[in-house]
Amino acid sequence: MEFMIGKKILSLFGRGYLFLRYRNKKKVQQELERKFEGQFRNAGVVLLADIFMALAVVAIVSFVAAVLYFLMA
Repeated sequence: MEFMIGKKILSLFGRGYLFLRYRNKKKVQQELERKFEGQFRNAGVVLLADIFMALAVVAIVSFVAAVLYFLMA
């Protein structure tokens, strides 16, 4: 049951992401087939991975900045 809920959520994220980005059903379908193997869930996984990667970069840069700040103070 939990996996079905996760798939639904990822599909919703993927669908929203593609429709916000391309705003055309034909273009969305082309990109879905070309990049995401025809599944909105895959688009949601890619979006989620991109968000986590951006957060990781922000956390690392913040940590390095804090370390440098306290070392130079």
